[in-house]
Amino acid sequence: LYASTLLFPYLPTGFIPRGDESRFVLQVELPPGSRLEDTQITTDKMATVIRQNAEVSHVFVLGGSSPTGQLEPRYGSIFVNLKHRDHSLLAGVINPFVRTLNFGLGLAIPTVPVDGRVKPQWDVENEILPLLSNLPDVRWAKINDRGGREVEFNMLSNDPKALDEAVAKLEAALRKQPKLRAVAAQGGLDRPEIKIEPRTEEAAKVGVTADQISQAVRVATIGDFSPLLAKFKAGDRLLPIRVQIPKKSLTQFSEIANLRILNGTGVSVPLSSVADITFARGPSSIRRYDRQRQATIGADILPGVELGEASAIIQEVAKSLNLPKAVKISEGGDAEIQGEVNEEFTKAAGLGIVLMLVVLILLLGNVFQPFAIILSLPLCIGGVVVALLATNQAFSMPVIIGMLMLIGIVAKNAIMLIDFAVERKKHGMERLEAIIEAGRMRARPIVMTTIAMGAGMLPSALGIGEGGSFRAPMATAVVGGLIASTFLSLVFVPSFYMVMDDLARFTQWVFGRFVGATDEPAIHDLRMEKVENQVVVVGDAVSETATEVDELSTRLSNIESKVEEAIRVASPRKLPMPKLAAE
Repeated sequence: LYASTLLFPYLPTGFIPRGDESRFVLQVELPPGSRLEDTQITTDKMATVIRQNAEVSHVFVLGGSSPTGQLEPRYGSIFVNLKHRDHSLLAGVINPFVRTLNFGLGLAIPTVPVDGRVKPQWDVENEILPLLSNLPDVRWAKINDRGGREVEFNMLSNDPKALDEAVAKLEAALRKQPKLRAVAAQGGLDRPEIKIEPRTEEAAKVGVTADQISQAVRVATIGDFSPLLAKFKAGDRLLPIRVQIPKKSLTQFSEIANLRILNGTGVSVPLSSVADITFARGPSSIRRYDRQRQATIGADILPGVELGEASAIIQEVAKSLNLPKAVKISEGGDAEIQGEVNEEFTKAAGLGIVLMLVVLILLLGNVFQPFAIILSLPLCIGGVVVALLATNQAFSMPVIIGMLMLIGIVAKNAIMLIDFAVERKKHGMERLEAIIEAGRMRARPIVMTTIAMGAGMLPSALGIGEGGSFRAPMATAVVGGLIASTFLSLVFVPSFYMVMDDLARFTQWVFGRFVGATDEPAIHDLRMEKVENQVVVVGDAVSETATEVDELSTRLSNIESKVEEAIRVASPRKLPMPKLAAE
């Protein structure tokens, strides 16, 4: 167990294993102020680069929307479908084994042709995505099935300037990390805007309010509210009529400055006389988390790098930058969910062990012996860690599911041993002989169930079939834990049983004198008295029955004598033989 804890730091951690769904999604973002036409030109260039890869089957582009549903002309989504991958045993196990054999021994054994793609999805992505980095004025990111980046961190602050400064520093530093790709920030970009700031003193002199200024600007730029718009009747339909100034006028201050505003007396004044009109930059959207301004920094993880390692890299870089104290950094996306899953797993495992302990105490009628079963549960940890390290797999959510399964399987093996020993001990066998007999008699069913479980998990551990990448870590953890716990249980569980039995005797010797006598002897005496009374009654009944049998035997002997005498007398006269059946 101690060796297993030393190996844990070398085990990579992740949330969900990298899968091969023959599909990935890209989020495209252009600079603020870009038009939909600009988005179309850029995404078409990206789609052309993607289609050049031989493993790509279809590319679909959705302009004006991000994969998460955020609508803006400068956003775009690219859905890339790859050729179907052959998940058969032939492609996944046999052909790689033949290639390894040919390479190691210098043979020329031919591989069997497969139907579909052979390269894993992450290798195809590693060929396509670096080519997209050469396109200018575009920011792209790969989005997972949960609508987020592969690794994300939230930056929170009530100070917008400090938040923008921290985002810029951290993003620039993370772009230098070789294990991260396509580092990008969301929520920290500004876009160009026309800023109209009322001059309250001049506006008050001519009787114009800030509400009147905002209403005039809104009607001129985007039109009035829909309920206030005039309607055009076209048959049975009412079409709203939206009036606004031409879009080219938005770039000319003179036309915006000459907008007329009516005051309370009906006199119109130009906008420039009551407000300052300037060019400025402002946030395209404001996102909040826990009532604080939020900016999200995300990145893609290169093949061979897990979520835990990527999160550690971001945290170390953030600590080295001495970011403003007003900015707080917290995990987001899969990293945040991973922490929650680990916490809930600890609670679930602890609750399951407590419930198991309570049930075993009730069944065995002993407080100490169930602890011998509970102590056998950590024996599977070493097998899990070694199996994952040997197969180069991360400690992820499927592994957690497998460890929850192992709790029940390992406990079952220990219960079979201890329950057998307890039963033999009740029948008068010595403690040492009872536990040795339990190990000898229960070793066969324990090993049989382990072999059956391992054989059933072997196809999943090899990752064969659709979705095999998700099931493989779970099956690998179960097989490794089963092998380790089976051999160790047959050695350590008897020792645990002896130790806990000695502890029970010692506790009884220490506290027995303070507790006093129990009701068990009295109950035992009553039961023995009842048994003795029943024995006496049965004995009397047997004696009476024996007396009656003797009397019947005597009468039967007399009848036989009389019958023989009658036969002798009747024989000279040749009389027929009497029918003795009636007698």
